[in-house]
Amino acid sequence: MFGTAARQMGYAWSMLAGRRFRVKDVAALVDDLRATLEEFGSPGEGAGEMLTAPDPEMQRDLAARRLRRTVRLTARDTPYYRRWFEQHGIDPASITLDSLASIEPTTKAALRDLPSTFVADRARPAVLAQTTGTTGVPTMVWFSRYEIDLMSGMSALALMLAGGLRPEHVWANCITSRSIAQILIERAVTMTGAAFFHLGVVDPRATLDRLAVPLHVPGKRPQVTHLNTTASYLAALVQEAERGGWHAKDFGLEEIHSGGEVLTDALKERAEAMFGAPVLDGYSMTEIAPVGGQVCGQGHLHLPTDQGHVEVLDPETFRPAAPGAHGVLVVTPYTMYRDTTLLLRYVTGDIVKVLPESETPACELAAVPATSRVLGRLSPSSLTTRDVLDLLQAEHEIPLPTRYALEETRSGPVLHAVTGKVSRALVSRLEERAAELKLPLRGIELVDDPADLPALCRVRADLREHTFEQVTATASARVDKPALRAAAEAVAEIGVR
Repeated sequence: MFGTAARQMGYAWSMLAGRRFRVKDVAALVDDLRATLEEFGSPGEGAGEMLTAPDPEMQRDLAARRLRRTVRLTARDTPYYRRWFEQHGIDPASITLDSLASIEPTTKAALRDLPSTFVADRARPAVLAQTTGTTGVPTMVWFSRYEIDLMSGMSALALMLAGGLRPEHVWANCITSRSIAQILIERAVTMTGAAFFHLGVVDPRATLDRLAVPLHVPGKRPQVTHLNTTASYLAALVQEAERGGWHAKDFGLEEIHSGGEVLTDALKERAEAMFGAPVLDGYSMTEIAPVGGQVCGQGHLHLPTDQGHVEVLDPETFRPAAPGAHGVLVVTPYTMYRDTTLLLRYVTGDIVKVLPESETPACELAAVPATSRVLGRLSPSSLTTRDVLDLLQAEHEIPLPTRYALEETRSGPVLHAVTGKVSRALVSRLEERAAELKLPLRGIELVDDPADLPALCRVRADLREHTFEQVTATASARVDKPALRAAAEAVAEIGVR
């Protein structure tokens, strides 16, 4: 008991001081929490306070201290920022929350072109992670063992405290192995006692089989309970499941986590109906880890302020975006979490809307700062990725994952979309809905082949991994699903006994 209290005090001190954590204490807290849950079934009163500071005033004071330390260390230790501060004659020690805007935002291009100049002189790089590169050349980010151990431990605490993950659960990952999230999630899940396996981004038919087949593993649920994937691969799973005649009772999923891409309400509803599990929409990216957010029940993206400083800036001027206006997320991860690739005011490229002053969240995450959900990229005609996907994914005739391209013309943008069958009736419905949504489209053109789009459309579901299982997966539509269901039910019954 004394040891647990001491570790909690050490954790709290690091949070308040903005200094490095004792990783072994974080790991021990995970073990303590797991033991408490196994013995008492709940974490106990006040356990959730480990994850966040209790009031806005304290949060602002903590943010000011963490930011000052982050700017000072980053300017001292990284070649890129050391040179920048010297060239502009700015004293890093003078930077505060109010003067942060004097630092030029860091673009993806800068990090992509010279990744080594963002690595701290005193760093001990251990893992090189890459972004998926769906919007261009992959960006490389180095992580140390400290960063990986710390973020894994904190994620494990969050999964148990806020996510309800328990040792009997089975977590499946369907994301690219190049992502740092693959390492972090695997370690975090196994720290909770739950089982983990990497399904990968394979043929959706093979994944559906894996999700449905009984596991026969002692102490675990009969089937996979948690699925983590991107929105486009989730869409591919939904499409294949609908074609193959699958039903919610074929699966044992309790929760689906979607991130990395825009998740529409239409796709969320189809996935929940198909798999019989809620779909949780989250936000994260390799460059700004561990900064991330969660979408609440009211459809706001909530971004905690304890792991990094988050700004919402006008995409053109980089001044604070006005209420109700589009803005790009600009993030500074704090050096208490990051010690290798260090970034100040990193422009993520992800567009959100600042909430109108009249829109005050009254949800389960109301105490955490919020924006709109991520809208994706912003076109020259002010159309966002979400605008287009909301339009197209409302139509079940349009295959998943959705593929489209916007062609900018002098009289306005023309939307080109891939559909299974081109029909005038479908075009008419899309045009009518576009008018209702007030989308500034000059026209809609449907094609039946992605090669006919005026520009290449990349989605994360395209990051396919080859597997010999594809040979058997082609027969998934002929699987005896009643027999599979009976087997799953039999295993569940045995497990209960």
